[in-house]
Amino acid sequence: MLTAGGAMILEVVKVLADGDETGCSLAAGVDPTDGSYWNTSLSISGQITASRLCLSLWAPAPPWWQVAAWPLLLLVVAALLFAALPRWRTRRSRVLPLDAVDPDGELLALFTESCRATGVAPVPRVVVDPAAASVSAVVFGRTGRPVVCLHGGLLAVRHRDPQRVRAVLLHELAHIANRDVTLTYLTVALWRVFLTLVLLPYVLCLGYVGYGVVANGGVPQLNRAVALAVVVVVLLYLARSDALRSREVYADLAAVRWGADPHGWTVTAAPPPSAVRRALDAFLELWRTHPRWGLRQGALVDPAPLFRTAVLPLFLIGTVPVLAVQQVLRQIAPYRVNFTNNLMTVLVVVPGALVTGVIVVALWRAVVYAVLTGTRVPCGAWAGAWLGAGMSAGLVLSGWGAGWAWQPQRPAVLLVPVAAGAAFGWWTTQCAHLWTRTSRGRTPRPALTLCLAAGCLAMTSWLTWWMLAGATALNRDDPSAKAVAQGVLGWLPSAAPTGDLTRVPGLATVLPQLSNIADTPMGSLAVVVLWAVPLLAWASGAAGRAPRWLPERMPRPDGPVAPLLGVLLPGLAGGVLAGLAVVGVQAWIHTGQPVPDARGGLYALRYAGALVLALCLPAGLAAAVASTADRRYRLVGALIAAETATLLGFAAVTLLVSVDGCVTPLDVLADGCAWRPAWSRPLFPFTFVLNNALILSGLVAVVVALGAVAVTAVRRGRRPDAPSVRPGVETGGAGARGRRARRLAVFLLCAVAVAGTAADGARWRYRLGFTVDEVASQRNLVNFWGLPDPPVPQATRLRQIRAWYRLGGKDLIGMALSYDSRLNAAIRDARAADDDWDALDRRLRPVCAQWGKAAWFETGWFRVPADPRLRADWHAVTTKADDGSRRCAQALTAHDIKGLRSALLGLQAARRCAESVNAGIDGVLRAGGYRGTTRPPAKGVAAVCDRPA
Repeated sequence: MLTAGGAMILEVVKVLADGDETGCSLAAGVDPTDGSYWNTSLSISGQITASRLCLSLWAPAPPWWQVAAWPLLLLVVAALLFAALPRWRTRRSRVLPLDAVDPDGELLALFTESCRATGVAPVPRVVVDPAAASVSAVVFGRTGRPVVCLHGGLLAVRHRDPQRVRAVLLHELAHIANRDVTLTYLTVALWRVFLTLVLLPYVLCLGYVGYGVVANGGVPQLNRAVALAVVVVVLLYLARSDALRSREVYADLAAVRWGADPHGWTVTAAPPPSAVRRALDAFLELWRTHPRWGLRQGALVDPAPLFRTAVLPLFLIGTVPVLAVQQVLRQIAPYRVNFTNNLMTVLVVVPGALVTGVIVVALWRAVVYAVLTGTRVPCGAWAGAWLGAGMSAGLVLSGWGAGWAWQPQRPAVLLVPVAAGAAFGWWTTQCAHLWTRTSRGRTPRPALTLCLAAGCLAMTSWLTWWMLAGATALNRDDPSAKAVAQGVLGWLPSAAPTGDLTRVPGLATVLPQLSNIADTPMGSLAVVVLWAVPLLAWASGAAGRAPRWLPERMPRPDGPVAPLLGVLLPGLAGGVLAGLAVVGVQAWIHTGQPVPDARGGLYALRYAGALVLALCLPAGLAAAVASTADRRYRLVGALIAAETATLLGFAAVTLLVSVDGCVTPLDVLADGCAWRPAWSRPLFPFTFVLNNALILSGLVAVVVALGAVAVTAVRRGRRPDAPSVRPGVETGGAGARGRRARRLAVFLLCAVAVAGTAADGARWRYRLGFTVDEVASQRNLVNFWGLPDPPVPQATRLRQIRAWYRLGGKDLIGMALSYDSRLNAAIRDARAADDDWDALDRRLRPVCAQWGKAAWFETGWFRVPADPRLRADWHAVTTKADDGSRRCAQALTAHDIKGLRSALLGLQAARRCAESVNAGIDGVLRAGGYRGTTRPPAKGVAAVCDRPA
C-alpha cells in the first residue's frame, strides 16, 4: 500500500509539473506503439546519459522530500485516524454507557464472568448502540484499550436467548485475546487514508489528463498505468478482506473452545440451488470482510480448512515483489540511482521476507496439523505454484521484462515463476515434515525459524536474479554470436582468433543465461543453505524415537525416517565420481593446450563448461539413487545427494586448479608449479563454475525427484503401495556416540560449505558495488546488443525526429555551426594580421578545442532516431569533429602547416555534415506540416556530408 501510494502520487506530481517525459522517450527512439520491453529498455539504457540529461531539462524530478514524505504522511494520517476512530464511534450522540440500559448490572456481571473465563484483563469498556437492530456486537479501539459495543438487538434477546448473547460476547472477547483489534482497525485506517490521500487525487489527475486529451480532439485510452492502478487497488481490497475474514473464523473457534454454543450466533442458510449460484457466491465471498454463516459453521465442525493453504492469499502475495519493487524503482529512478545487482537485492529483501514468511508459515501449519491428526501431509507444490502464478501476474501487470504488451514476447517465460514456486513449496513441506519427525526439542519453532531464514535467503536470491536478469533474458531474442564472442574475449582474454568462438553451436543462447546465473552473487549460498537445512534435520534425530513435542501415545502413521546414510552415501559416492570426472576433464583439456597467450577465449570457456558438466552429471546419478531411500522425502533426499556430490567435486576442482602446473598430464592453464588459489587464478572463472554447478545440480535434483514421483505413480496403479523406506535400508538408530559423531560431521560439512559460498558471494558483491561507470556501461551495452532500429509508422517517425530536434538537437546543431563560425573568424583574423606561428597557435587552439566538444554530442545526446541517413550524418559530425580537433592540436604543436590544413578541412567537413542534418530535419518537419528548423537550411554543396556510404 505504501509503495503503491508513493508511485501513484509521483504520477500526480509529474502531471502537475507538466514535464515532457514522453518527448524524451520519443527522442531516444522509443515507439509508443511498440509493446516490446527490450526495444524500449535498450533504447533508453543504451543512451542513459542522454536520457537523464533530457529528463533533467524537460521533466525534472520533484524534490526528493516530496516522494519520501508521502508514505510517511500516509502512516502519520493513518495513525491519527486510528486514534480518532474509537473516540468518534463512542461519542455520546451515538452510544450509551452500559449502566444506562443495565441498571441491575445483570449484563455487566455476565460480561465480567466471560472476561474471567477467557483470561481477558482488564475488563474492557462496554457501551451500547441502541439504534443498531442486529443481534450482534462489535469491538473497536486497540488491543490495549478495547471498547465492546453491544447492539440494541442483542439486548432485546438477552432474556429470550441467553446462549446467543453469551456466544456473541465470547466471540468479541476472542478478538481481543487474539489481538485482532489493533490489526483490524489499523487496516481500516490505512485503507481509508489510501482512498482519500492517494486514490482520490490519482482519479482526479486521470480526469484532468483525459479532459486535456478530449479538448485536443483525441480519445482517452485505458493505458497500462491506469490498468495497473486499478489492479493494485483491487488487490489491496481483496487482501484486506481476506485478512479480516480469517480473523472472524478464528474468533469463532476460540469462543467455542471457551464454551460458547456453536449454534449460538449462527444462522441456518439453505445451500445454493445451482452450480452457477454457488460459483457466484464463492466469487462474492472474496469481497466480503465477514465470511458467510455457512462457512463459519463449517469451520466449527471441521477446522481442517483453516490449516489448508488458501491459494488466493498466496496468489495475491506473489504479486507483491514485482509490483512493489517496480513502484519503488519508479520513485527513485529520476534521482540518478545506479540500477545495480546490489541495489536490486536491497529492494527485494523486504518483499522477499514477506512472501517467504507467508508461505513457509502456512505450509508448516498445514504439515504440523496433518502430523497431529494423522492425515495426509500436503505436497506444497500446488500452493507454491499459485505463489509463482502471482509473480507471473505481477510481471504481466507491471510489464517488467515484458514491455507494455499484455502478452510477453515469449509467453512461456510466465511458467518459470510457477515452476520455481512449486519447487519452493515442495521443498518447504518436505523440510517441515522431516523436521517434525526428527526434531528433538519440545517445540518445532527453532526448526521453523531455520526454514524461514533459509527460505528468505533463497527467495531474495531468486527475486534478484528474476527481476534483474531472468525475466528480461528469457523474454528477448538471443544476441549475435559475434557479440557474445567479443564479450568472452573481454572476460577471458586470448590471442586466439574470435572466429573459433562464433562457431560454437548454441553459444549465444546458453552462455548469456549461464552468465546471468553466475552474476547472482548469493545464488550458490542460497542453494547450499537449501541443502544444509534438510541435511541437518536428517542428522539431528534418531530414526526410531518420536520427537518430544508430539503428544504422548500418538502413533506414527507413516513409519520412521530412513537413516541418513541412505541419502548421504549416494552423495559421497557421487562426489568421488565427480572428482574422477574432473581429473578426466583436466587430462582431456591438456591434450589441446595452446601457447600461454591463447589459453583464454574458447579454450578457457571449454574448460569451464566441461567442469560444470563433470560436476552436474554425477550429481544427477547420486540424486536418482537417493530419491529412492524414502519416498516421502524424495526432493530433499535428491537435493542432499546432488549437492553433496557437487560440493565434493568442486573441492577437487579447487585443489587441482590451485596446483595447476604441478602435475604435467593435468596442466591446463599454467606450466610452472606453484600454489595459486583457484579463486584468484587468471583465466579461471571460479564463481562462474561454482554458481552454475551448484544451481544446475539443484535443478537436476528437482527433475530427478519429479521423475521418481512419476515412476512411483505409474507403478502404484499396477501394484499395492510400496513401503516408504526403500527395502534393505535399516531404520534402527545408532548408538549415542555414533549419533553425536554423525551430527558433528554433518555440522562441520555444512559450516564449511556455507562459509565458503558466503565468502565467495561477499567477494563478488563487493566487486559489483552500488555504483557503475555510466558511460562505460552504456558503451558496453551498445557494443554487445547494439541499439534497436525497428521500422516505425510515418507519424511516429515525425514525432521522434521533431522531439530529438526540439529538446536538444537544435542547440547542438547550433553549437557545431557556431564552432565553425568562430574557426572561420579566427582564420580570417590570422590572415589579416599575418600572424607568426605562436600567434596562430593562440588563435586556433581554443577554437579547435571547442570543436573537440562535439565529439561528445552522441554520448551526451541521443542519436538521430528513425532516419538512417540523418543518423549517419550526425555520427559523421562527431567523428570528424573529434578527428579534426585532435589533429589540429597535434599540428599546432608540431608546427605542421600541411597537417593543420588537413585538420581544418576535416572540421569544415564536420560543419557540412551538421548543415546536412539541419536541412534533412527541416524537410521532415515541413513534410509533416510544421514550420521547419529554426536555422534556414543550407543549399547545394554546403549541405552535403562527405562520409563513407
